[in-house]
Amino acid sequence: MKIILSSLLVVLICASALHARGIRTDKDFATLMPDTLKHPPETEARLNKWFRGSKFGAFIHFGAYSQLAGKYKGRVSPKNYAEWVQMDLEIPYEEYRKEVVGQFNPTEFDAEEWVKLFKATGMRHVVITSKHHDGFALFDSLCSDYDVMDASPFKRDIIKELSEACHKHGLKFGVYYSQAKDWSDPDSSSFTRKGTLKSIYPELPETYKPDMDAYLERKALPQIEELLTNYQIDLIWFDTPREMTRARALRFTETVRRLNPDCVINSRLYTMAGASKKHPITPDMLDVFDYFSLGDKEVPPKKLPLTTESPDSVSSSYGYKAHGEHHYHTLQELIHRLVHTTCSGGSYLLNCGPMGNGKIDPKAVELFSGIGDWISDNHESIYDTEANPLPAKPQWGDASLSKDGRTLYLHVMQWPTNGTLRVDGVPVKAASARFLSPKAADQTISLSQDGSSLVLDLPAQAIDAHDTVIKVVLESPFPVQ
Repeated sequence: MKIILSSLLVVLICASALHARGIRTDKDFATLMPDTLKHPPETEARLNKWFRGSKFGAFIHFGAYSQLAGKYKGRVSPKNYAEWVQMDLEIPYEEYRKEVVGQFNPTEFDAEEWVKLFKATGMRHVVITSKHHDGFALFDSLCSDYDVMDASPFKRDIIKELSEACHKHGLKFGVYYSQAKDWSDPDSSSFTRKGTLKSIYPELPETYKPDMDAYLERKALPQIEELLTNYQIDLIWFDTPREMTRARALRFTETVRRLNPDCVINSRLYTMAGASKKHPITPDMLDVFDYFSLGDKEVPPKKLPLTTESPDSVSSSYGYKAHGEHHYHTLQELIHRLVHTTCSGGSYLLNCGPMGNGKIDPKAVELFSGIGDWISDNHESIYDTEANPLPAKPQWGDASLSKDGRTLYLHVMQWPTNGTLRVDGVPVKAASARFLSPKAADQTISLSQDGSSLVLDLPAQAIDAHDTVIKVVLESPFPVQ
Protein backbone atom coordinates (compact mmCIF):
# COMPACT_ATOMS: atom_id res chain seq x y z
CA MET A 1 0.00 0.00 0.00
CA LYS A 2 1.71 3.16 -1.16
CA ILE A 3 1.22 6.39 0.74
CA ILE A 4 -1.38 8.65 -0.88
CA LEU A 5 -2.00 12.01 0.72
CA SER A 6 -5.41 11.95 2.33
CA SER A 7 -7.53 15.05 2.54
CA LEU A 8 -6.53 15.07 6.15
CA LEU A 9 -2.82 15.54 6.78
CA VAL A 10 -1.65 15.43 10.36
CA VAL A 11 1.56 15.51 12.32
CA LEU A 12 3.54 12.27 12.16
CA ILE A 13 4.18 11.40 15.76
CA CYS A 14 6.73 8.74 14.96
CA ALA A 15 8.27 10.08 11.76
CA SER A 16 11.78 9.34 12.96
CA ALA A 17 10.94 5.69 13.57
CA LEU A 18 9.83 4.80 10.06
CA HIS A 19 10.68 6.00 6.61
CA ALA A 20 7.69 4.86 4.56
CA ARG A 21 7.77 6.24 1.05
CA GLY A 22 6.13 9.56 0.36
CA ILE A 23 4.95 10.44 3.87
CA ARG A 24 4.34 14.15 4.18
CA THR A 25 3.90 16.00 7.44
CA ASP A 26 2.02 19.27 7.79
CA LYS A 27 2.11 21.17 11.07
CA ASP A 28 -0.81 23.33 9.93
CA PHE A 29 -3.23 20.41 9.75
CA ALA A 30 -5.95 22.55 11.35
CA THR A 31 -6.07 24.65 8.17
CA LEU A 32 -6.74 21.47 6.20
CA MET A 33 -9.51 20.30 8.51
CA PRO A 34 -11.43 23.27 9.91
CA ASP A 35 -12.95 22.76 13.36
CA THR A 36 -16.35 23.73 11.93
CA LEU A 37 -16.59 20.60 9.79
CA LYS A 38 -19.28 18.09 10.73
CA HIS A 39 -20.32 14.76 9.29
CA PRO A 40 -23.71 14.78 7.55
CA PRO A 41 -26.51 13.19 9.65
CA GLU A 42 -26.66 10.05 7.51
CA THR A 43 -22.91 9.56 7.95
CA GLU A 44 -23.23 10.05 11.71
CA ALA A 45 -25.90 7.36 11.83
CA ARG A 46 -23.80 4.94 9.78
CA LEU A 47 -20.64 5.47 11.86
CA ASN A 48 -22.53 5.08 15.13
CA LYS A 49 -23.91 1.66 14.19
CA TRP A 50 -20.54 -0.02 14.81
CA PHE A 51 -17.47 1.74 13.44
CA ARG A 52 -16.95 4.30 16.20
CA GLY A 53 -17.40 1.64 18.85
CA SER A 54 -15.00 -0.81 17.26
CA LYS A 55 -11.86 1.25 18.00
CA PHE A 56 -9.39 -1.46 16.91
CA GLY A 57 -9.21 -3.49 13.70
CA ALA A 58 -6.94 -5.88 11.85
CA PHE A 59 -5.53 -4.83 8.47
CA ILE A 60 -4.27 -7.61 6.18
CA HIS A 61 -2.10 -7.16 3.10
CA PHE A 62 -2.13 -10.56 1.43
CA GLY A 63 -1.71 -11.56 -2.19
CA ALA A 64 0.51 -13.22 -4.75
CA TYR A 65 3.32 -10.84 -3.76
CA SER A 66 3.35 -12.37 -0.25
CA GLN A 67 5.30 -15.43 -1.44
CA LEU A 68 8.09 -13.18 -2.79
CA ALA A 69 8.60 -11.37 0.54
CA GLY A 70 10.28 -8.51 -1.33
CA LYS A 71 12.59 -10.55 -3.59
CA TYR A 72 12.16 -11.82 -7.17
CA LYS A 73 14.73 -13.90 -9.09
CA GLY A 74 17.60 -12.64 -6.97
CA ARG A 75 16.56 -9.00 -7.12
CA VAL A 76 15.45 -7.31 -3.89
CA SER A 77 12.86 -4.56 -3.90
CA PRO A 78 14.60 -1.30 -2.98
CA LYS A 79 11.51 0.21 -1.37
CA ASN A 80 9.78 -0.33 1.98
CA TYR A 81 6.56 -1.89 0.80
CA ALA A 82 6.87 -5.54 -0.30
CA GLU A 83 3.44 -5.46 -1.96
CA TRP A 84 4.92 -3.04 -4.51
CA VAL A 85 7.47 -5.58 -5.76
CA GLN A 86 6.00 -5.86 -9.27
CA MET A 87 6.22 -2.14 -9.95
CA ASP A 88 9.46 -1.56 -8.06
CA LEU A 89 11.26 -4.32 -9.98
CA GLU A 90 9.33 -3.57 -13.20
CA ILE A 91 8.10 -7.13 -13.72
CA PRO A 92 5.99 -7.25 -16.90
CA TYR A 93 2.35 -8.20 -16.43
CA GLU A 94 2.51 -11.46 -18.40
CA GLU A 95 5.63 -12.58 -16.51
CA TYR A 96 4.13 -11.65 -13.14
CA ARG A 97 0.91 -13.48 -13.98
CA LYS A 98 2.78 -16.67 -14.92
CA GLU A 99 5.68 -16.69 -12.47
CA VAL A 100 4.06 -15.12 -9.38
CA VAL A 101 0.26 -15.32 -9.55
CA GLY A 102 0.52 -18.71 -11.27
CA GLN A 103 2.51 -20.03 -8.28
CA PHE A 104 0.35 -18.54 -5.51
CA ASN A 105 -0.82 -21.50 -3.42
CA PRO A 106 -1.22 -20.60 0.29
CA THR A 107 -2.21 -24.09 1.40
CA GLU A 108 -1.79 -23.27 5.11
CA PHE A 109 -4.33 -20.43 5.03
CA ASP A 110 -6.91 -20.99 7.77
CA ALA A 111 -9.52 -18.25 8.15
CA GLU A 112 -10.63 -19.59 11.54
CA GLU A 113 -7.07 -19.46 12.85
CA TRP A 114 -6.63 -15.88 11.64
CA VAL A 115 -9.89 -14.65 13.13
CA LYS A 116 -9.28 -16.30 16.50
CA LEU A 117 -5.89 -14.54 16.67
CA PHE A 118 -7.41 -11.16 15.79
CA LYS A 119 -10.19 -11.57 18.34
CA ALA A 120 -7.73 -12.59 21.07
CA THR A 121 -5.72 -9.45 20.25
CA GLY A 122 -8.78 -7.30 20.97
CA MET A 123 -9.57 -6.42 17.38
CA ARG A 124 -13.23 -5.95 16.50
CA HIS A 125 -13.14 -5.67 12.72
CA VAL A 126 -10.99 -7.01 9.89
CA VAL A 127 -10.02 -5.44 6.54
CA ILE A 128 -8.21 -7.52 3.89
CA THR A 129 -6.86 -6.65 0.45
CA SER A 130 -9.50 -8.07 -1.89
CA LYS A 131 -7.56 -6.52 -4.81
CA HIS A 132 -4.33 -4.63 -4.37
CA HIS A 133 -2.49 -2.55 -6.98
CA ASP A 134 -1.28 -5.60 -8.91
CA GLY A 135 -4.92 -6.21 -9.90
CA PHE A 136 -5.04 -9.80 -8.64
CA ALA A 137 -8.28 -10.50 -6.73
CA LEU A 138 -8.63 -12.82 -3.73
CA PHE A 139 -12.27 -13.54 -4.60
CA ASP A 140 -14.16 -15.23 -7.42
CA SER A 141 -14.77 -12.52 -10.00
CA LEU A 142 -16.89 -12.94 -13.10
CA CYS A 143 -15.70 -9.76 -14.80
CA SER A 144 -12.03 -10.80 -14.74
CA ASP A 145 -10.14 -14.10 -14.74
CA TYR A 146 -7.24 -12.49 -12.87
CA ASP A 147 -8.35 -13.90 -9.54
CA VAL A 148 -7.55 -16.61 -7.02
CA MET A 149 -10.05 -19.05 -8.55
CA ASP A 150 -8.93 -18.74 -12.17
CA ALA A 151 -5.31 -17.55 -12.27
CA SER A 152 -3.78 -19.37 -9.28
CA PRO A 153 -3.54 -23.04 -8.29
CA PHE A 154 -5.15 -22.34 -4.88
CA LYS A 155 -8.75 -22.38 -6.18
CA ARG A 156 -10.30 -21.19 -2.91
CA ASP A 157 -12.24 -17.97 -2.35
CA ILE A 158 -10.22 -16.29 0.41
CA ILE A 159 -12.67 -13.40 0.80
CA LYS A 160 -15.59 -15.79 1.24
CA GLU A 161 -13.82 -17.91 3.85
CA LEU A 162 -12.57 -14.94 5.86
CA SER A 163 -15.90 -13.10 5.72
CA GLU A 164 -17.73 -16.14 7.04
CA ALA A 165 -15.19 -16.70 9.82
CA CYS A 166 -15.33 -13.05 10.91
CA HIS A 167 -19.10 -12.95 11.17
CA LYS A 168 -19.17 -16.35 12.89
CA HIS A 169 -16.95 -14.95 15.66
CA GLY A 170 -18.68 -11.58 15.91
CA LEU A 171 -16.17 -9.41 14.04
CA LYS A 172 -17.15 -6.92 11.35
CA PHE A 173 -15.62 -7.59 7.94
CA GLY A 174 -14.24 -5.15 5.40
CA VAL A 175 -12.34 -5.29 2.13
CA TYR A 176 -9.54 -3.10 0.83
CA TYR A 177 -9.99 -2.36 -2.86
CA SER A 178 -7.56 -0.44 -5.09
CA GLN A 179 -10.10 1.33 -7.26
CA ALA A 180 -7.88 3.52 -9.45
CA LYS A 181 -4.56 1.69 -9.55
CA ASP A 182 -4.39 -1.69 -11.29
CA TRP A 183 -1.17 -2.93 -12.90
CA SER A 184 -3.07 -5.67 -14.72
CA ASP A 185 -4.95 -3.07 -16.76
CA PRO A 186 -3.07 -0.50 -18.88
CA ASP A 187 -6.09 1.82 -18.80
CA SER A 188 -5.92 2.40 -15.04
CA SER A 189 -4.18 5.32 -13.33
CA SER A 190 -1.15 3.18 -12.42
CA PHE A 191 1.15 4.40 -15.11
CA THR A 192 1.42 8.15 -14.77
CA ARG A 193 5.05 7.77 -13.68
CA LYS A 194 7.23 8.07 -16.77
CA GLY A 195 8.26 4.74 -18.24
CA THR A 196 6.19 2.47 -16.02
CA LEU A 197 3.54 1.61 -18.62
CA LYS A 198 6.22 0.49 -21.06
CA SER A 199 8.01 -1.60 -18.42
CA ILE A 200 4.85 -3.49 -17.43
CA TYR A 201 3.45 -3.65 -20.97
CA PRO A 202 6.45 -3.64 -23.35
CA GLU A 203 4.23 -4.71 -26.25
CA LEU A 204 2.09 -1.55 -26.20
CA PRO A 205 2.83 1.21 -28.73
CA GLU A 206 4.56 4.34 -27.47
CA THR A 207 1.48 6.36 -28.37
CA TYR A 208 -0.91 4.33 -26.17
CA LYS A 209 -3.17 6.55 -24.04
CA PRO A 210 -4.85 4.97 -21.01
CA ASP A 211 -8.64 5.34 -20.75
CA MET A 212 -9.40 5.58 -17.03
CA ASP A 213 -13.18 5.61 -17.47
CA ALA A 214 -13.05 2.49 -19.60
CA TYR A 215 -11.10 0.68 -16.85
CA LEU A 216 -13.54 1.79 -14.15
CA GLU A 217 -16.50 0.66 -16.24
CA ARG A 218 -14.91 -2.62 -17.27
CA LYS A 219 -13.46 -3.81 -13.98
CA ALA A 220 -13.43 -1.63 -10.84
CA LEU A 221 -17.13 -0.78 -10.59
CA PRO A 222 -18.29 -4.30 -11.53
CA GLN A 223 -15.98 -5.85 -8.94
CA ILE A 224 -17.32 -3.55 -6.20
CA GLU A 225 -20.79 -4.67 -7.20
CA GLU A 226 -19.67 -8.31 -7.02
CA LEU A 227 -18.17 -7.86 -3.56
CA LEU A 228 -21.28 -6.19 -2.17
CA THR A 229 -23.64 -8.68 -3.81
CA ASN A 230 -21.82 -11.94 -3.08
CA TYR A 231 -20.29 -11.29 0.36
CA GLN A 232 -21.34 -9.76 3.67
CA ILE A 233 -19.28 -6.55 3.59
CA ASP A 234 -19.41 -4.02 6.46
CA LEU A 235 -16.66 -1.65 5.23
CA ILE A 236 -14.90 -0.86 1.97
CA TRP A 237 -11.37 0.53 2.32
CA PHE A 238 -10.58 2.26 -0.96
CA ASP A 239 -7.00 3.24 -1.72
CA THR A 240 -5.02 5.55 -4.00
CA PRO A 241 -7.51 7.98 -5.53
CA ARG A 242 -5.25 9.17 -8.33
CA GLU A 243 -7.40 10.68 -11.09
CA MET A 244 -10.54 9.97 -9.05
CA THR A 245 -12.62 13.04 -9.81
CA ARG A 246 -15.69 13.75 -7.73
CA ALA A 247 -17.92 12.40 -10.51
CA ARG A 248 -15.93 9.15 -10.69
CA ALA A 249 -15.88 8.75 -6.91
CA LEU A 250 -19.61 9.33 -6.62
CA ARG A 251 -20.26 6.40 -8.96
CA PHE A 252 -18.63 4.14 -6.36
CA THR A 253 -20.45 5.82 -3.49
CA GLU A 254 -23.79 5.44 -5.24
CA THR A 255 -23.08 1.77 -5.98
CA VAL A 256 -22.25 1.06 -2.35
CA ARG A 257 -25.26 2.97 -1.03
CA ARG A 258 -27.59 1.19 -3.44
CA LEU A 259 -26.40 -2.30 -2.52
CA ASN A 260 -25.60 -1.83 1.17
CA PRO A 261 -26.62 1.51 2.74
CA ASP A 262 -24.93 0.59 6.04
CA CYS A 263 -21.52 -0.17 4.51
CA VAL A 264 -18.86 2.27 5.74
CA ILE A 265 -16.58 3.96 3.17
CA ASN A 266 -13.17 5.50 3.88
CA SER A 267 -11.77 8.74 2.48
CA ARG A 268 -9.25 7.31 0.02
CA LEU A 269 -12.05 6.82 -2.44
CA TYR A 270 -11.74 10.52 -3.19
CA THR A 271 -9.20 12.82 -1.63
CA MET A 272 -7.38 15.94 -2.73
CA ALA A 273 -3.78 14.90 -3.27
CA GLY A 274 -2.92 18.59 -3.43
CA ALA A 275 -4.53 19.49 -0.11
CA SER A 276 -2.85 22.52 1.38
CA LYS A 277 -3.57 25.76 3.21
CA LYS A 278 -5.05 27.12 -0.01
CA HIS A 279 -7.21 24.03 -0.52
CA PRO A 280 -8.63 22.93 2.84
CA ILE A 281 -11.18 20.18 3.31
CA THR A 282 -14.64 21.49 2.54
CA PRO A 283 -18.13 20.25 3.50
CA ASP A 284 -18.99 19.23 -0.07
CA MET A 285 -16.38 16.45 0.13
CA LEU A 286 -18.17 14.75 3.00
CA ASP A 287 -21.00 13.19 1.03
CA VAL A 288 -18.57 10.95 -0.87
CA PHE A 289 -17.24 8.93 2.09
CA ASP A 290 -17.81 8.39 5.81
CA TYR A 291 -14.51 8.77 7.66
CA PHE A 292 -10.89 9.83 7.10
CA SER A 293 -8.09 7.34 6.74
CA LEU A 294 -4.97 9.25 7.73
CA GLY A 295 -1.68 8.76 5.92
CA ASP A 296 0.02 5.37 6.34
CA LYS A 297 1.31 5.07 9.92
CA GLU A 298 0.08 8.53 10.94
CA VAL A 299 -1.19 8.93 14.50
CA PRO A 300 -3.55 11.85 15.23
CA PRO A 301 -1.99 14.41 17.58
CA LYS A 302 -5.31 15.36 19.16
CA LYS A 303 -9.05 14.98 18.71
CA LEU A 304 -10.07 16.13 15.25
CA PRO A 305 -13.52 17.35 14.17
CA LEU A 306 -14.19 14.37 11.91
CA THR A 307 -13.92 10.65 12.63
CA THR A 308 -10.47 9.38 11.69
CA GLU A 309 -8.57 6.12 11.38
CA SER A 310 -4.84 5.44 11.64
CA PRO A 311 -3.74 2.66 9.24
CA ASP A 312 -0.61 1.30 10.94
CA SER A 313 1.51 -1.82 10.46
CA VAL A 314 3.57 -4.05 12.71
CA SER A 315 6.55 -3.41 10.43
CA SER A 316 7.87 -0.91 7.93
CA SER A 317 6.14 -2.90 5.17
CA TYR A 318 2.49 -3.78 4.78
CA GLY A 319 2.97 -6.90 2.66
CA TYR A 320 5.15 -9.62 4.22
CA LYS A 321 8.83 -8.75 3.77
CA ALA A 322 11.81 -10.94 4.62
CA HIS A 323 14.38 -9.49 2.18
CA GLY A 324 15.93 -6.06 2.02
CA GLU A 325 15.77 -3.35 4.63
CA HIS A 326 12.80 -3.67 6.98
CA HIS A 327 12.09 -3.58 10.68
CA TYR A 328 9.30 -4.19 13.18
CA HIS A 329 7.83 -1.92 15.80
CA THR A 330 8.41 -2.88 19.41
CA LEU A 331 5.43 -4.00 21.47
CA GLN A 332 5.61 -0.78 23.47
CA GLU A 333 5.54 1.36 20.32
CA LEU A 334 2.43 -0.42 19.06
CA ILE A 335 0.61 -0.12 22.39
CA HIS A 336 1.44 3.59 22.54
CA ARG A 337 0.27 4.15 18.96
CA LEU A 338 -2.97 2.29 19.66
CA VAL A 339 -3.58 4.30 22.82
CA HIS A 340 -2.75 7.69 21.32
CA THR A 341 -5.05 6.98 18.37
CA THR A 342 -8.04 5.90 20.46
CA CYS A 343 -7.44 8.67 23.02
CA SER A 344 -7.72 11.10 20.11
CA GLY A 345 -11.12 9.65 19.30
CA GLY A 346 -9.82 7.70 16.33
CA SER A 347 -9.87 4.09 15.19
CA TYR A 348 -6.65 2.05 15.05
CA LEU A 349 -6.19 -0.33 12.11
CA LEU A 350 -3.11 -2.51 12.65
CA ASN A 351 -1.72 -4.38 9.66
CA CYS A 352 0.15 -7.62 9.34
CA GLY A 353 1.33 -9.22 6.11
CA PRO A 354 0.75 -13.00 6.13
CA MET A 355 3.44 -15.18 4.55
CA GLY A 356 3.01 -16.74 1.14
CA ASN A 357 2.00 -20.09 2.64
CA GLY A 358 -1.00 -18.46 4.31
CA LYS A 359 0.31 -18.41 7.88
CA ILE A 360 0.48 -15.17 9.87
CA ASP A 361 4.04 -13.87 10.21
CA PRO A 362 5.40 -15.31 13.52
CA LYS A 363 6.72 -11.91 14.60
CA ALA A 364 3.26 -10.41 14.07
CA VAL A 365 1.76 -13.25 16.12
CA GLU A 366 4.18 -12.43 18.93
CA LEU A 367 3.32 -8.73 18.84
CA PHE A 368 -0.42 -9.41 18.62
CA SER A 369 -0.14 -11.70 21.66
CA GLY A 370 1.52 -8.92 23.66
CA ILE A 371 -1.14 -6.39 22.63
CA GLY A 372 -3.85 -8.89 23.53
CA ASP A 373 -2.39 -9.37 27.00
CA TRP A 374 -2.31 -5.62 27.57
CA ILE A 375 -5.86 -5.13 26.30
CA SER A 376 -7.11 -8.00 28.44
CA ASP A 377 -6.10 -6.00 31.51
CA ASN A 378 -6.97 -2.53 30.21
CA HIS A 379 -9.82 -2.92 27.69
CA GLU A 380 -12.09 -0.71 29.79
CA SER A 381 -9.90 2.29 28.98
CA ILE A 382 -10.12 1.69 25.20
CA TYR A 383 -13.61 0.51 24.28
CA ASP A 384 -16.77 2.49 25.08
CA THR A 385 -14.69 5.61 25.74
CA GLU A 386 -14.48 9.14 24.42
CA ALA A 387 -11.39 11.14 23.48
CA ASN A 388 -9.01 12.75 25.95
CA PRO A 389 -11.01 15.55 27.65
CA LEU A 390 -7.98 17.27 29.24
CA PRO A 391 -6.95 20.69 27.84
CA ALA A 392 -3.76 19.17 26.40
CA LYS A 393 -2.15 15.78 25.97
CA PRO A 394 0.00 15.27 29.08
CA GLN A 395 3.73 14.72 28.71
CA TRP A 396 3.50 11.50 30.72
CA GLY A 397 1.04 9.81 28.35
CA ASP A 398 -2.62 10.25 27.42
CA ALA A 399 -6.17 9.96 28.75
CA SER A 400 -9.64 8.78 27.79
CA LEU A 401 -13.10 9.27 29.28
CA SER A 402 -16.00 6.88 29.82
CA LYS A 403 -19.10 7.62 27.76
CA ASP A 404 -21.04 8.74 30.84
CA GLY A 405 -18.21 11.17 31.70
CA ARG A 406 -17.77 9.80 35.23
CA THR A 407 -14.53 7.87 34.78
CA LEU A 408 -11.21 9.31 33.63
CA TYR A 409 -8.58 6.82 32.46
CA LEU A 410 -4.97 7.96 32.74
CA HIS A 411 -2.49 6.19 30.47
CA VAL A 412 0.86 6.64 32.22
CA MET A 413 3.59 5.85 29.72
CA GLN A 414 6.39 7.77 31.44
CA TRP A 415 6.48 6.85 35.10
CA PRO A 416 7.20 9.81 37.42
CA THR A 417 10.62 9.47 39.02
CA ASN A 418 9.48 11.24 42.19
CA GLY A 419 6.42 9.03 42.64
CA THR A 420 3.98 11.90 42.10
CA LEU A 421 1.71 12.22 39.08
CA ARG A 422 0.11 15.60 38.46
CA VAL A 423 -2.98 15.81 36.28
CA ASP A 424 -4.09 19.32 35.31
CA GLY A 425 -7.40 20.34 33.81
CA VAL A 426 -9.90 18.25 35.80
CA PRO A 427 -12.78 20.66 36.60
CA VAL A 428 -14.81 18.21 38.72
CA LYS A 429 -14.02 16.53 42.03
CA ALA A 430 -12.34 13.12 41.91
CA ALA A 431 -13.68 10.51 44.32
CA SER A 432 -11.07 7.76 44.02
CA ALA A 433 -8.24 6.34 41.94
CA ARG A 434 -7.02 2.79 41.40
CA PHE A 435 -4.93 0.80 38.95
CA LEU A 436 -6.98 -0.83 36.22
CA SER A 437 -4.77 -3.89 35.88
CA PRO A 438 -5.75 -6.87 38.05
CA LYS A 439 -2.03 -7.29 38.74
CA ALA A 440 -2.32 -4.33 41.11
CA ALA A 441 -5.74 -5.01 42.59
CA ASP A 442 -4.36 -4.88 46.13
CA GLN A 443 -2.49 -1.59 45.70
CA THR A 444 -4.02 1.73 46.71
CA ILE A 445 -3.43 5.21 45.30
CA SER A 446 -3.54 8.32 47.48
CA LEU A 447 -5.29 11.21 45.76
CA SER A 448 -5.49 14.90 46.53
CA GLN A 449 -6.99 17.76 44.52
CA ASP A 450 -6.31 21.46 44.42
CA GLY A 451 -8.88 23.12 42.18
CA SER A 452 -8.59 21.47 38.78
CA SER A 453 -5.27 19.76 39.53
CA LEU A 454 -5.08 16.18 40.76
CA VAL A 455 -2.02 14.80 42.53
CA LEU A 456 -1.59 11.02 42.72
CA ASP A 457 1.00 9.28 44.90
CA LEU A 458 2.30 6.26 43.02
CA PRO A 459 4.63 3.35 43.82
CA ALA A 460 8.27 3.52 42.81
CA GLN A 461 7.83 1.34 39.73
CA ALA A 462 5.20 1.16 37.02
CA ILE A 463 2.64 -1.63 37.18
CA ASP A 464 2.97 -2.13 33.42
CA ALA A 465 6.24 -1.20 31.72
CA HIS A 466 4.39 -0.27 28.51
CA ASP A 467 1.42 1.72 29.81
CA THR A 468 -0.02 1.68 33.32
CA VAL A 469 -3.68 2.71 33.36
CA ILE A 470 -5.19 4.49 36.36
CA LYS A 471 -8.96 4.63 36.73
CA VAL A 472 -10.14 7.87 38.34
CA VAL A 473 -13.79 7.90 39.42
CA LEU A 474 -15.37 11.36 39.35
CA GLU A 475 -18.18 12.63 41.58
CA SER A 476 -19.92 14.25 38.61
CA PRO A 477 -19.57 14.02 34.81
CA PHE A 478 -16.54 15.66 33.24
CA PRO A 479 -17.87 18.59 31.16
CA VAL A 480 -16.76 18.15 27.54
CA GLN A 481 -17.13 20.90 24.99
